[in-house]
Amino acid sequence: MPSAHPENPRTRSSLSRERVIAQAVALADEKGLAALSMRALAGRLGVEAMSLYHHVAGKEALLDAMLDVVFAEMHLPVIGGDWRAELRARSVSGRTVLLRHRWAVGMMDSPRNPGQESIRHHDAVLGCLAAGGFSLEAAGTAFALLDSHLYGFMAQEVSLPFTTVDELAEIGATLIGPEVQAAFPHFTRYAQERAIQPGYAFGNEFEPSLDLVLGALEVLRANPGASATAAAASHSTPVATPAGPDPIEVTVPVLGVDACPFGWVGALLVPGAPRPRVILGETIGQLVEMVRADVDILVVGIDIPIGLPDSTPRQADALARKELPGRASTVFTTLTRSAYLADTRVEADAVNRRLSGQGVGAQAFGLKAKILEVDSWLRTRPTIEVIEVHPEVSFAEMAGAPLPPKRTPEGHDQRLATLAASGIARPSVLKGSGYAPDDVLDACAVAWSAHRRATGDARRLPDPPEVFSDGIRAAIHV
Repeated sequence: MPSAHPENPRTRSSLSRERVIAQAVALADEKGLAALSMRALAGRLGVEAMSLYHHVAGKEALLDAMLDVVFAEMHLPVIGGDWRAELRARSVSGRTVLLRHRWAVGMMDSPRNPGQESIRHHDAVLGCLAAGGFSLEAAGTAFALLDSHLYGFMAQEVSLPFTTVDELAEIGATLIGPEVQAAFPHFTRYAQERAIQPGYAFGNEFEPSLDLVLGALEVLRANPGASATAAAASHSTPVATPAGPDPIEVTVPVLGVDACPFGWVGALLVPGAPRPRVILGETIGQLVEMVRADVDILVVGIDIPIGLPDSTPRQADALARKELPGRASTVFTTLTRSAYLADTRVEADAVNRRLSGQGVGAQAFGLKAKILEVDSWLRTRPTIEVIEVHPEVSFAEMAGAPLPPKRTPEGHDQRLATLAASGIARPSVLKGSGYAPDDVLDACAVAWSAHRRATGDARRLPDPPEVFSDGIRAAIHV
């Protein structure tokens, strides 16, 4: 009987292992793993199913090779780099990759015959932990915890019964009836006040929970004999910390700015005003000029890297991490100028590794447009002092110790309390279209450091600042 799928000799001759695997991944991405069979794959390639066995031994071997492709797309930790930053980038990129290849969730460590990319990835994670000071036993515990967080979170995220806010709201309205409200008050409150509120997404919990994991690993690294349970308990136990500096009295007008989905959000401090005034601008130049039209501000602080390196990591980033024990991963490594000028993250990664030996994390490259916008604006030589501020460092300076992740209820409340104790009252508004509470609170922390700069109380990291070929002084002000 003639074949239902006559094989084109030209197609057969162009068939390769790489093409077979790539099309298998594409098929699984489009239709799910249940749709993947050797026959379906052969049909997609326009060949007989038996032709595939010249390139892969069978479906099990095919799945192993497909998982190798997934590992190859994840961030490969740089051994010898900042272990927290590298492993954070690995998990963040892992989530992005698994959202693209949902069929792989739950299978990542299942291959009987893992490929070179899988082994290379595991070797890099273990090497990064070893170089970061983890004992062999502690590295195993740390690796297990990181994978449990990444793969466990993804198993929940890809199985959610909704994909849009409207679908979630519909489910919530159906689920939370009078009987549920009466019987389960905590569940009801969380759902009504957070989970079905506009702007909420389960995926937003990934990075704050990852930071908690990394904080527990910091304790494990320092106490290699401790169990993961003991390390987590140690990390969560409140520790007495020294008081921060005296509260400021606003004596000069300054502006603190943070990036937000709308563009930029500013917190304006003016002598005599009872609280910070929140102002929005689509561009940094527009925001600053809008404020200067009404108020003669002395300093603008911005939560964005200012002064881009040519071929080395910035001292400012390294020194800022030292100010944040247990929370150092909140300071990402600023890329070289050439890397930010690259079109894609893949190209930027290649450029940055060649120039500085550092890989490119998703967060660092994700801020490319904002960083280049501020850089371009500074080159117009605005007639005002503009400084770089990192809100996490500023909050740690105010409180005497790093604060919990900002997107957690505890982190939110502690930031409001810390600002109040430092002389900055609750802002006029906390959220609106295109900006969230953490954006506003970060802008307030930046304004606090900008005021300290204006009054001569701020520290600089480093002091004196570095100056690269762009001629712009690079230092984080606290």
